[in-house]
Amino acid sequence: MKRKKHNEKPRKTLLIVTASESESLYFSQMRKDCRYTNMTVAWAEGAQSLEELIQYAYKMRTKGKFDSTWSFFGFEDYAVRSDHVAEALQYATKKRVQLAWVQPGLSLWYLLHLQSPRMPISDSTLIASTLKGVFHGFSGDADYLLHEGAALHLRLFSAKAQAVVNAGAYNAMVQQRNASLPPVNMTKLLNEISDICGTADMSHNQKLIGLKNG
Repeated sequence: MKRKKHNEKPRKTLLIVTASESESLYFSQMRKDCRYTNMTVAWAEGAQSLEELIQYAYKMRTKGKFDSTWSFFGFEDYAVRSDHVAEALQYATKKRVQLAWVQPGLSLWYLLHLQSPRMPISDSTLIASTLKGVFHGFSGDADYLLHEGAALHLRLFSAKAQAVVNAGAYNAMVQQRNASLPPVNMTKLLNEISDICGTADMSHNQKLIGLKNG
């Protein structure tokens, strides 16, 4: 009997390069939880500026021949302002690297799973104090995601759609105050992940998905 030929096209590949270790750990949790086997996550350790982050991602993209490459950062990672990010977008376009960010940092994205702030927030310590009331021992550093927060992405997963809605509302509110860039553009990256990696396969996490935040 002849074997059937597989006519499936090779899957596209996605690379996400982050500015901090904690961001890398979060996306690695996403990769593992959702079984995104064609998604690669890397931390641009040593990058001291947004331009160096983009250059790091560009080199990885070229070496690995990834179909889609993103650099993710929080404004606080490099102490950048909106005008700086706007300039970096042009540089990233030349390097075929897309940018995703959260202002001030990734902890705001966690918070958006729970609520949409009514005022612009520029201090991550304020966000952390709120999240500590929901997630025991929360902190924005890598150590938390390696230990007590090792299942943070999984615990937030069921509220992902709400986070997108809240991000849209928060962006609109902040930009009405003359902000030149949206403080959160995670939605573009999430859409890219869905387009390239497909639907999340959470079947192996069914027992854990039911965990309540606390």
